Amino acid sequence: MSFIIVIYLIVYGLIIGGVILGGFLLHLKKSKQKNAGSNILAQEITVLIPFRNEVERLDDLLTSILSSVKLPYKFIFIDDHSTDHSSKLIKDRLGDLPFEILTLSDDLSGKKQALRAAIDECQTKYVLTLDADVSFRSSYFNSLEELDEADMYVLPAILIGKSPIEWFYELDVVLANGLNTSLSGITRPIFSSGANFLFKKQIFDEVDDLESHAHMASGDDTYLLRDFRKNQKDIRLESNLNVAIWTDTPHSFKEFIDQRLRWVGKTTDIGDSLATVSAIGQFFFAIVFFGLLIYTAIIGNWFDFSILLTAKIGLDLIFFLPFFLRTKRFLTWCLIPIYEVAFPVYSLILGILMVTYRPKWKGRPIQSNNS
Repeated sequence: MSFIIVIYLIVYGLIIGGVILGGFLLHLKKSKQKNAGSNILAQEITVLIPFRNEVERLDDLLTSILSSVKLPYKFIFIDDHSTDHSSKLIKDRLGDLPFEILTLSDDLSGKKQALRAAIDECQTKYVLTLDADVSFRSSYFNSLEELDEADMYVLPAILIGKSPIEWFYELDVVLANGLNTSLSGITRPIFSSGANFLFKKQIFDEVDDLESHAHMASGDDTYLLRDFRKNQKDIRLESNLNVAIWTDTPHSFKEFIDQRLRWVGKTTDIGDSLATVSAIGQFFFAIVFFGLLIYTAIIGNWFDFSILLTAKIGLDLIFFLPFFLRTKRFLTWCLIPIYEVAFPVYSLILGILMVTYRPKWKGRPIQSNNS
């Protein structure tokens, strides 16, 4: 058994370590390379912010806008049939800043239609989408101007937990973002976040394929990433915190599960071969790991059990540490040992709920019945 454990750890270390550590270093190298072309200009950016009943969550975003050293061409807030006072709050706080509020007509609803209605109004080269509950540094738009021109930028979106249990709600997202960042260094990113997403309007008009995913209420970001990728556009991922946004984690276990089910649903629907291979690889190593743990426990070989558990956790801590340090989530990194043990239960819960539970998003079903 010790021989099998050693082989497993060597293969795991070489493959996962090569992808995570090697890919991250390649990503950093790519990020430092500057093209001879032009940089993005803040005045060439229109910021789109869909919202629906966000009056209690808008404050951080509005404060960030008011604190900004430099502003984009315009902010367009899209009101998706809110029944609270979100629009009034925006008007009262932003005053004379360059913004407008676009109200969706009765025949339109949802984030995807909200964004497309607003994109039709854009007159700038770039479109930047933000969520209504994010915050960013006062130098955010200055830092965007340090980026080379590209067709699309997947920008960092960082979840912030305010308690130990909410730190745990961050963990799988940070791990996924670490993998995504490393894959972007090797080849390309496999997902994006609409909470911080920059792309050229002209390319969007060329490649947008809404009909293929109109049945999903969420996921416009990752579907759009797919559309750009399929058309071989210049897609880049940036992990520098100067161009990051921050947003709260879910505050309850139900919100946490609903969010993850929404993300899993759109990921499986997209059909990205690289994402599928990555998921299968992770699943394979996880199954072998827990199979070996269970077997060594059953036969009472606690030495091998301890070696396997300690080594696996140690490797993961080492592999992901650079990304956690870059995103300044060290306390969350410390929870990896707990996550390793809880992962089978977490996966089982998600697997059961995927076939037995249909969460809603913004009070609406995630997936339409006619899909």
